[in-house]
Amino acid sequence: MPGPADRGVDRPRQNVAVSIRLRYAVFAATLALAGSAYLAGALVSGDPAPTLRTDGLGSTSTAFRIGLLLWFLAGAALAFFWWRRGRTRAAILLGPLWAVPLWFAPPLASRDVYAYACQGAIWLDGRDPYSTGVADGGCAWVSSVPELWWHNPAPYGPLAIAVSGAAVALARAVTSDQAAQLAVALAALRLAAAAGLGLVVWGAVRLARDARGALWLGVASPLVAVHVISGAHNDALMAGLVVAGLAVARSTTTRPTVLRALGAGALVAAACAVKITALPVLAFALLLLPYWRLRLISAVGALAAFAGLTAATGLGFGWLAALRGTGELQQWTSIPTGVGMAVGYLLRALGHPGAMSACVTTARALGFAAIAVIGLYALRRAWFGPPRLIVAACGWVLLALALLGPVFYPWYALTALAVLACAVSSWARPLALLVVVLTFLVLPNGLGIAVLTKGPGAFLDLAIVIGLAVWAVRSAAAGSRAPA
Repeated sequence: MPGPADRGVDRPRQNVAVSIRLRYAVFAATLALAGSAYLAGALVSGDPAPTLRTDGLGSTSTAFRIGLLLWFLAGAALAFFWWRRGRTRAAILLGPLWAVPLWFAPPLASRDVYAYACQGAIWLDGRDPYSTGVADGGCAWVSSVPELWWHNPAPYGPLAIAVSGAAVALARAVTSDQAAQLAVALAALRLAAAAGLGLVVWGAVRLARDARGALWLGVASPLVAVHVISGAHNDALMAGLVVAGLAVARSTTTRPTVLRALGAGALVAAACAVKITALPVLAFALLLLPYWRLRLISAVGALAAFAGLTAATGLGFGWLAALRGTGELQQWTSIPTGVGMAVGYLLRALGHPGAMSACVTTARALGFAAIAVIGLYALRRAWFGPPRLIVAACGWVLLALALLGPVFYPWYALTALAVLACAVSSWARPLALLVVVLTFLVLPNGLGIAVLTKGPGAFLDLAIVIGLAVWAVRSAAAGSRAPA
């Protein structure tokens, strides 16, 4: 019969065995997720379930339904393993390897990467993607692109277009076959997204007090597997530049220097040149620098870097005007939009069918006002706060900007989550729950759950806002009654 010493020796062996089984289980789940991409994903040939939205699941093919089942089962397994054991060192280090099958499968949950390739091709061919949709620009791969971008200009910054152009240029240098070119461009864009993920890792290790927890939430999550490794969204590159910029500004390994200030400003400017939603980060990056002289130098460096990127690409600022086109979508995943839709539905039931547009517009305006209030409050809290509080405030503002903007997709939260993971360990579990919910918010073929649940989702947003308002009023009343 083994004694206490023997049991002590067996425990590490048991832990190793559990760790090995975990790795195989997660790899199997990722393999099944890749299988779902071939059956029900964002295929190059087009939507595998074009009638799902109008005619329901019964109108789709058997292959798509099998793929959809695989998507939910494998995604649920991956989320479960990540939630329960993802903080282990081995799981975090091997996380990218688990996602290897997704590298060789079609994209999941979005067709945007095909739009990136077309926008890059248009730019390489001498056309302006900020005034021309991919169909009007003559892109050879337009049939793979979501119809939203056929006639709408690109809303991405000059660096994003340049990266897409570089991916297409590489594809054209490798092969002359158009189908093969698209495959090579997809692989190159996935590499660019992975580079952004690498920057998140580099910055998180330097920013976070609990680096393992930060990597668990910001890098090794199912949301990252689906929308970075598979979907190759340029939000990954923006997230990497943002976290790296904050890390350079925060750096304690060297004395605060002009070079450090310029580097932080340039990295944040590059993030803004991917998507303009990175702009609020600059204020918090400046607060991480200790002296006003360095802050001024960093701000000037950021402006110069942004102007340099814009001039080098020759693209100008037309993408800022193109941002208006994305607001045409009405989905309850944006909380203000959902509230406006719910009020519109109520007014329609009361005999005012034309009130929907005005309700959504008004709710979105209130959403922008809420973002401004949250931003000012976060700046006030961070102004004289320690670096950890500054980084946390930056993350909360980015999350508010994503959730309270006029349109929201799950990958919009990648940057906010990457920043928050570095500073708010006490919020790790609630944020992890948000990650799990966001992972399943879009079906594998790119059709959002929000499109299929407009009414229920809108009233859910309204209930959330009412609940938060009641909680705020009660908290304020309880505070006023508390003894001085």
